[in-house]
Amino acid sequence: MRAAAIDHFGSLDEIHIEQVPVPKLGKRDILVEVATAGVGEWEADRIEGAYQDAKAKFPRVLGSDGAGTVVATGDAVERFTTGDRVYGWALGNPKAGFFAEYTPLHESDAAIIPDNITFDQAGALAVAGITALQGLEQLELAEGQSLIIFGASGGVGHVALQLAKIAGLRVFAVASKSDGVRLVNKLGADGAAEGHSATLMSKARAFAPNGYAGALVFAGGRGWKRELEMVKRGGRIACPNGVSPTPVAPRGVTLRMYDAEESPGEFDRLNEMIARGPFQVVVSRKYSLDEAAQAIEDVQQHHLGKFEITV
Repeated sequence: MRAAAIDHFGSLDEIHIEQVPVPKLGKRDILVEVATAGVGEWEADRIEGAYQDAKAKFPRVLGSDGAGTVVATGDAVERFTTGDRVYGWALGNPKAGFFAEYTPLHESDAAIIPDNITFDQAGALAVAGITALQGLEQLELAEGQSLIIFGASGGVGHVALQLAKIAGLRVFAVASKSDGVRLVNKLGADGAAEGHSATLMSKARAFAPNGYAGALVFAGGRGWKRELEMVKRGGRIACPNGVSPTPVAPRGVTLRMYDAEESPGEFDRLNEMIARGPFQVVVSRKYSLDEAAQAIEDVQQHHLGKFEITV
């Protein structure tokens, strides 16, 4: 099968297209014929070896998440059957990622694509969706409470914004540049401001004069020290590990750093929220498999929503 792979850790120059064998399935694996794959900001770090472990084998096929059709199943698979349209998570998958014509997944790392999102959008959903969902769950907010999201127009942030609205929260979105502000307003933010705007603090204070019950930080910016002081005592800040600089919680506020972890239960909860919609994965740019290196380079710069590779 054709795949975008690396033969050793290094720079983006190591990415190339090669023919690799279709991996063998374990008893609880499914084989997915890949249609689309998400492009994560973290892919460059993976190529450099930031996440390397003793199980690293080469050639390593890239691609952290994607979507496609199940074309084969292991003998003990219970959750899927041939022909199912699925999306899945390949971070940490020792066999292959989604930048390939086929990828094997343990059945616990995949889910049926929700009816109210397109097959195309599903390719960029798994990592962003579960990261956003678990961030919200870290905050333990109740319907009607006020939430501020930093990085709300990016890959994870724009998903978190929509899930927060589905959960009944009041959301103030801090976005990147004017096109980011337009996007978050379109997706239902109750208030919004550009992250470098001189009016950010005044707009955020006016939106929640008594402070915010919680904050989600998906973009490091300047650290957001002044802005995070608007979170009320007893409130919480959630931030995925890897965001730099690490936010600093004001006195009386709990900071929860976390690593997103997939499981069938997480996929089920995510699908249940998406079904309550409206919801969409905003795919702002698409690339071919041959353009994988360019896609990973481009996603490091200002962008809206998600980038995607069509296999």
